[in-house]
Order: sequence, then structure tokens, then C-alpha cells
Amino acid sequence: MTSAESFFRHIATERVAGFAWAGAVAGGVAALLTVWTNPLVALLAAFAGGASVWAALNARPSRRFQPSARSDEIVIVGLRDLTPLLEALPEAALLIDIEGRVAGSNAAARRELQFEAAGLFLSSILRQPALLDAVQAAYDGAARTVEYDTSDQVEQHLRAYVAPVHWGDEKAALIVFHDQTARVNTERMRADFLANASHELRTPVASLTLLIETLQGHARDNPQERDHFLGMMQVQADRMRRLIDDLLSLSRIELDEHVPPTDRADLHQVACEVTDVMRNVAKERGVTLQNVGAARAARVVGERFQLTQVIQNLVDNALKYSPNGGVVNVSVGYAANREEALEAGRRWEEAGHIALLTPAGAGKPYVYVRVEDSGPGIARRYLPRLGERFFRVEREQGAERGGTGLGLAIVKHILNRHRGGLIVESQPGRGSAFIAFVEAASD
Repeated sequence: MTSAESFFRHIATERVAGFAWAGAVAGGVAALLTVWTNPLVALLAAFAGGASVWAALNARPSRRFQPSARSDEIVIVGLRDLTPLLEALPEAALLIDIEGRVAGSNAAARRELQFEAAGLFLSSILRQPALLDAVQAAYDGAARTVEYDTSDQVEQHLRAYVAPVHWGDEKAALIVFHDQTARVNTERMRADFLANASHELRTPVASLTLLIETLQGHARDNPQERDHFLGMMQVQADRMRRLIDDLLSLSRIELDEHVPPTDRADLHQVACEVTDVMRNVAKERGVTLQNVGAARAARVVGERFQLTQVIQNLVDNALKYSPNGGVVNVSVGYAANREEALEAGRRWEEAGHIALLTPAGAGKPYVYVRVEDSGPGIARRYLPRLGERFFRVEREQGAERGGTGLGLAIVKHILNRHRGGLIVESQPGRGSAFIAFVEAASD
């Protein structure tokens, strides 16, 4: 509808309302003049006057939507009228009044920003200066787009659209949030994968090249040397395969790391299944693998497949570093809060202790799994670097064991997605223990 059409329609409705009020007055006067002479006519005149009053009231232009001088603004009376519209939006949305308070929100916004009460100041929910400045600019009629990152336990990348909204003589700002974490993570994952793959695959590829050149040379006609070099080639090929598998697994985990799981899993059952599968590996390495602690259900909020990856990687590391005749213990326990879960990693008085990952929820109950080995232990100076990509203690000590250096990085990222924690306790000459914990399920 054009501005001219809106103007003439407004004039027409005002004129109809004027005639209706005139009819109401005339009906009232007629009722007064005939009430003593003809009561029936007076009654009909009063009825006509009442009908005219009703028509006058309903002929007024709707106060809910009014034309605005700006074509890109919608003038709305009554913030509560916007609630169904905000709830219909698939993305988080907030309506901020001129005082900077939250006048309206949808369920997505309340869930993402973790607030419930209406009337809170926006500055108490979001601490992004650029976004607060955009809201102030919206009061003056300017629309802006703001991009920012959150540095909570899990990094998120958000884009906020801030637009002016007017109702009557009041002003407000509408904020719609768009989560760009998946897109940013995909771009970063591609760049990281190429960088990591090109760096880490360079060594085995160089080894394979040298072995092939050797086979093409003097070892070609020597069956014993040929078999020896072919075995070395197989080792390098297996290393490349494991490296590529771990890189792909880590990339998939990072892609969805900002989305916490909602499934349920029994961590005790998962631990039992992993130890049953890994017992043959432990037997080949001459290590005893056993479950300790009470056998009871331990339901957690988590994705079963990824939790299996966590325990499997921790057990595999424990078996790798335990000597022949050593013991690896796997135990599952319950902690009433985060502090108790952190204390599950403090069982050796003289051991080094560090939290590689700490969850934000202090008052929540947790279930933890502790994987304890009888290996050589880890020096304190190396503990903070555990969980870094491609970091291996044995490489620092000049004793390679053939790992990819991505196992603990995978564990850390999975636990980060589960909003859980990871603790390491280690004492040289005694062994190491890794404790992973996730939130206990309430149902």
C-alpha cells in the first residue's frame, strides 16, 4: 500500500467515525425529546444512538499498526503483541526497549543466553560492546550487523542483526542471532586438516620414498633384505593410515563441538564393553586389564559412540605405556559436584596433578571414569602440554612409540563437547591416571 493510499484511507475512516458520533448525538437528543410523549420511540432512538457509539469506536484506525514516515520501520503498539512473532522465529531473537531492558524474547534466545526473567538489562546478559552500541544506534533508526565470538567453555561464532522497531512514540531494537559456528568450524577444519596432514605425513612419505629407492637398488635381488624393507614400508603405511583416521575423526568432532549432546548412555556399561574388547590387546602386551569399583549403572548425558572413543583411547594409551607384567585399572565413580570430580584425580600424594579441561557447571553431579596405568609416569613439566595435537612425551625424550599424538586431543575435544572435564595425575616411577567426567543424567 502506498503512502497516498494509506493517507486517504485514514481520512475516510476518520470521516466515517465523525458521522457515527453525529448519529450517536442525534439519537440521544431524540430519545430525550420523546421519552415523555412516546416511550417506544425513545427506546428505539436510544438503541440507534448506542449503535452509533459502537460504530464510532470501531471506525477508528487500528492502533496496533500505524503508518510510519520510514518505509523500513514497523510501528507497533504493545510489546506483548510481538511475543507470538518472536516465538515463531527459528533463531534466537530479543526485543530491547529504550531503557535497554529485554521487553520480549523467544525460547531459542532464553535457551542460548541462559536467562528466564523478563525485564533484565541487555548488558547483564551480553557483554559485547559492539552489540550494545548497535542497539543504541537502532534507537536512532540505524540497522547494523555485528559479528562476535564467545569465549565460554566452547567457542561460538555469532552474527547479530540489529534493526529499529517503533511503537507509538516509543522506540526499541530487535536483535536476531545467527549461529555461524558450523560454517567457521568447517573452514577452519579444512585449513587445519591440510596443514596438519601436510606436516605430519611428510615423514612417513619420505621414509617410503627412501625404502622404495632402496628396493629398486641393491636390495632388489636380495630376498632377505627385500622382506625387511617391505616390512618397514608396511609400518610406515600403517602409521599414515592411523594418522589420516585420527585427523578425520578429530575434524568430525570439532565440527559439532559447539552442539552439546542430548542422548543418554551408561558410562559403566561403556567402560565394561571397552575393557572386554581390549583384553586381547592387553594380553598380547603382557598387561593385566581389569575393572575395579562397584558395578552399578552410571547414566550420563552423552553420545555413546563418542564416550566409547574416550575410554578406548585412554585404555589404549595406558596399555601402550605399561610394562610387561603391569596392570591397568579402569574404574567408574559418581561425584555430587565438580569439586568432588576434580578430587577423583588426587589419589597419589606426591604425584603431579593438572586439570586439562574443567566444566563450567559447578553445582551439577558428574560421573567419572579413571584409567590408571603402571607405566613410567610423566614429568611435571610435560603435563600442561598433554592434549595438544601431535604432542608426544616420548618424542620429547627421544623414544618414539609409533603413536599419532592425536589420541588425547580427540579425548579432550569430545569431553569439551559434552561440557565435561579431563584430569591427569602422574608420578614418575609409579604411573599415570587420566580421569574423564561428564554430567550425570537426572532421568
